[in-house]
Amino acid sequence: MTEISIKIPAPTKPSGKAAMVMLGTGFDEIEALAPVDVMRRAGMEVYTVSMTENRIVRGATGNLMVADTTISEITTEMVDWLIFPGADKSEDAVNLAEEVQTFVRGHWDKDGRIAAICAAPALVLGPIGIIDGIVATGYPFLKEEFEKHGGRYCSEDVVVSDRLITSQGPGTTIEFAMAIVRATKGEETERALREGMVIADTQN
Repeated sequence: MTEISIKIPAPTKPSGKAAMVMLGTGFDEIEALAPVDVMRRAGMEVYTVSMTENRIVRGATGNLMVADTTISEITTEMVDWLIFPGADKSEDAVNLAEEVQTFVRGHWDKDGRIAAICAAPALVLGPIGIIDGIVATGYPFLKEEFEKHGGRYCSEDVVVSDRLITSQGPGTTIEFAMAIVRATKGEETERALREGMVIADTQN
């Protein structure tokens, strides 16, 4: 059998504040990588971040991804958006280690912006207290878990508030990504991106 070696590129860091897509074992690949693609097309600076020191992260369907960097290499000063894809409730991607929870809460408390989709609003943001009293959405089958943490569940595909964007699941990922683009780069950039990607504008 032929042995193949792959050279992993060095970790990269943002030049300014950037969108950070947070990856843990079992992350939903569509919910993570579609927003990365859409945001980069919009000209946003985007990095994938492993929530451990291992930059190789296994997704929900077994795909292996090399994250751009790790949680220990970034600070809240580097972050514009923290973005969380969903995962099965048993997976590390939505069961954050205590030090990662502290990082997320620190970002939020400094008026940082967060976007979360599918299971992440209930399972990632809920235990940290971020959805308490906030109208948001997430995976419909986790509504009870969502409300247990004080969230005011809304059944819309995407819910946008001042510093928080939430969405329901894989099928709503593109609109989730477009909402992040709109909040970051403005409606004109979003319209141009929709036209270029042949995505209908569901807002009108």
